[in-house]
Amino acid sequence: MSFSENVEVIPPQFGTDSMDRRSEEESKKLQKQKWWVLSISFMLVFVVAMIWIWTRSPIYQSQAIIHFSYAQQLNNQQTAVPEEQITLNNKRLTSNRILDSLSTQLAEQYSLNLTTEELANMVSTEEHLDSRIINLFTTGENKNHLQPVLEQWLALYLARLEEETQENTVEDLSLGQEKLIALEQKIIEQRELVEQYSEENNIISMERDENRALSKIKSMGAALDTAETQQAEAAATLESVKQSIAQGDSVIHPGDKNRLDDIRSTIRDTEAELYELSQRYTAEYMRLDPSIVNKRRRLEELKSRYAIVAAESQQKFVEDLQRTVVASEQKQKQLEIQLDELGKEAQVFNQKLEEYGRLMRSLSQLQEQAQQLKDQLVETEVQKPFQAKINVLEQPFVPTYPISPNYWRDSAIALAAATLVSLFALLLFSFIHRQKTPAPTMTSYNVVPSSSGLTLEQKLAAQHALEQQKNAQLGHQQTPLQLAQNNAPSAARLLSESECGSLYKVANRDGKLAISLILNGVSPSELLNVTIQDVDPETQSLEISGEYARSVPMTADCMEIVDNLRANQAAESQLLGGRHDAQQLDQMMINIAHDAGLAFAEQFSVAALRHTYLTYLVVQGARLNDLERVAGFVSPTDLSLYRQVNRRGEPVDVEQLNLQFPLA
Repeated sequence: MSFSENVEVIPPQFGTDSMDRRSEEESKKLQKQKWWVLSISFMLVFVVAMIWIWTRSPIYQSQAIIHFSYAQQLNNQQTAVPEEQITLNNKRLTSNRILDSLSTQLAEQYSLNLTTEELANMVSTEEHLDSRIINLFTTGENKNHLQPVLEQWLALYLARLEEETQENTVEDLSLGQEKLIALEQKIIEQRELVEQYSEENNIISMERDENRALSKIKSMGAALDTAETQQAEAAATLESVKQSIAQGDSVIHPGDKNRLDDIRSTIRDTEAELYELSQRYTAEYMRLDPSIVNKRRRLEELKSRYAIVAAESQQKFVEDLQRTVVASEQKQKQLEIQLDELGKEAQVFNQKLEEYGRLMRSLSQLQEQAQQLKDQLVETEVQKPFQAKINVLEQPFVPTYPISPNYWRDSAIALAAATLVSLFALLLFSFIHRQKTPAPTMTSYNVVPSSSGLTLEQKLAAQHALEQQKNAQLGHQQTPLQLAQNNAPSAARLLSESECGSLYKVANRDGKLAISLILNGVSPSELLNVTIQDVDPETQSLEISGEYARSVPMTADCMEIVDNLRANQAAESQLLGGRHDAQQLDQMMINIAHDAGLAFAEQFSVAALRHTYLTYLVVQGARLNDLERVAGFVSPTDLSLYRQVNRRGEPVDVEQLNLQFPLA
């Protein structure tokens, strides 16, 4: 393409220097204000905190330690008593009654006019149950008052505790004796009631088997179980004998077994003798010999007798079994009737036995209470296990050094707090007065060839070259959204072959599968619905069904991925839809673009890949209305946007297009 001497030049923009100077002055002014905010907020907080810290008076503390020791415990139930008493004493030490008496005694003996409220703020306690120790503290600004207050407080409480202990011991003994007398009288009355109830209802013991009524019903139940077992066995034996007879088997009464065995033995012996004679003599001789003839006749008689005896034994056996079954049924019914009658009697007896058990339990409880009360009286009178011996392990003292405040520690805290507050104030000021960054400007000269002397094709080519030049000049200033709006008709970025190859090279398994399918004609909506079953291993293609049914070729890498998925998942599982949705696919493309180091990675989405593939087809010469045959549904509005894409030559048929986007 050639240019004529006539050109159009777009002049550069002016006024940039003044805007830069004004922006620099505003930046310096804002920086100075930030330093003022940081310094003033730091100094204000730090000075106020330091004044409050160093003007506080020192606090002193005096301490006394008392230990509670108890006599040796007799049972496990008493182990919690010392802990309860230590906790109770710890609470009573700071009670209003003790502090009120302490205020009066301090005024009388030491002329210290301290109110009950002031003493409540001055004294405190700390208990240690594991070592049975209570720490007593007095805290205040005047260290000379702490020891007298603590000594008088400890002496007052120990005197009060001793008086109460003596009074409580005498009172506990008298109350215990009265309770014991009342319990013994109730035990006598309850024992008489139990004996009378036992005689009236013929109750021997709480054990069920030792009472005649329940023992009888138990033996009757065992007899019924035996009768039922015998009846079931007899019925089963009778049924078995009848089945054997029906099948033609011979059944013999157990009592006739020996007699039939003797007859059978005689028959075998006779047959054996005749067999030996038949081996020695001829048949004619055996018919004429009288002894042999008698033996044969005797054999026939024995066989006839055996058959008669066996039939009689079988009939006798069946009759005996029938009689046994009938007798067992009658005995079972009789036992059931008797057991029902005994069961009614047993129900009444059980109710009486339960009432007897309740009376016995009441008597046992009364006896246990009486025994426990006796033990308590003995322990209270002799051993006194719950009366603590209090030892003062540490006497009150005059403190020589303060316990608080820690001026240097608090000063360090104030310094850190002032620093944090000043930084927060600076951040808040920066957020309120956010500095506006001036938009970058550039100087551009665009050379436009004159329209005179050019053909229509040359004019169109010059216009297209000018648009590309403008896009190249403004590309470094535009935001990702602007690039998406300017470079792609469908509001999606148009990717180059090198960018697509870079994406595919660093993509993971699902990323390679998604990129390859989109750049081979699968629409985003179809991408989430295709399954492993739709992939044909023989043709190495993806068969898409529905209104836009077609066959999409797949690369060798994609086929290997599908084979691995088929080995680990069900055939009807989705390729990508089971693990991702549309939003996750877009985020996966952005992640891949970041890994590939591509500029404006946020623009790399499934829609951008789709737009790139459709543009790739149109550039080859594909007709707009033929795109649906290759890439699925495309709305007419989206198709109209591709009218601006320049084709390489005349329109061609789908069969002449290269449908696979080059990714190598």
